[in-house]
Amino acid sequence: MKSLLLIAVASVFSLNAMAQRFELGINGGMSTTTRPEGALYQGEHNEWTPAGSLSFHYNFHERWQAGLSIGVTSWKRTGQWPLTGAMEDSLGTEEISFTMAKSAVTFAFQLNHVIPFYQDYEDFVKQQIYFGVAAGPVIVANDGEVTTSRVNPNTPFEYSYTSGFNFQPGYGFMVGAQVGYTYYLGEHFGINVDIAPRIAWVETVDPRLGEANNQYSVMYFPTTIGLRYRFGY
Repeated sequence: MKSLLLIAVASVFSLNAMAQRFELGINGGMSTTTRPEGALYQGEHNEWTPAGSLSFHYNFHERWQAGLSIGVTSWKRTGQWPLTGAMEDSLGTEEISFTMAKSAVTFAFQLNHVIPFYQDYEDFVKQQIYFGVAAGPVIVANDGEVTTSRVNPNTPFEYSYTSGFNFQPGYGFMVGAQVGYTYYLGEHFGINVDIAPRIAWVETVDPRLGEANNQYSVMYFPTTIGLRYRFGY
C-alpha cells in the first residue's frame, strides 16, 4: 500500500514538473513583404498587412525550447501602371496592387535558445529572451483575379488599365529566424514581443503571361505582440 502511495505521489510531481515545460502563445501584429524574386510583377513599394500566430513550445532544457508556430499573413505590394493615350502620348500613371497571397499560412517548426531571468527568492522565470531558427511548409491562398479600372467613368473601355493583379494559389517551403522577449506577470501569464523574418519559395500554376509568375521567392517580416501561458508552477 505504501509503495502504491509513493508511486502516485511521484507521478503527480513528475506530471507537474513536465507541465511546467509547456507554453502556449497567441500573437498579433503587422508584416511587410519584399519584392517577389523570380516573378514578372514585383511592385516598387511594400505594404503593411495584418499578421497573427498561434504557438506551442516545449522547454526540454532550462535554456532550450522546441515547438510549432502556425502563422498567417498577406503578401502585398503596390506599383505604378503607365497610361497611354490614343496618340501614344503619356497620360501619367495609376497605382496598381500586386497580391502574392491573400493568406499565407506557415507551419514553422522552431528551435530556440532561451536566456532566462529568475524572480528574486522564487523558483520561476520572471522574464526571458529567446532567439532561434524555424523551417516548415507554407500554403498560399489566392484567386488569380485581375481588376481593371478607368480614370473616370467617361473614359473609353479601351483605355482602361489594370489596377489589381492577384497571383494564383500555391505552396512552398519556408525558412527563417525569430527573436523575442517575454515578461511574465505571474507564474502563468506573460506578455510577448516577437520578430520573425522569413523567406519562402513558392510554386503556383499560372498559365498567364507565359507562366512568368509560376515560381518565386519572397521575404516577409512579421512583427507581433501577444500573450503567453505556461502550465504548472
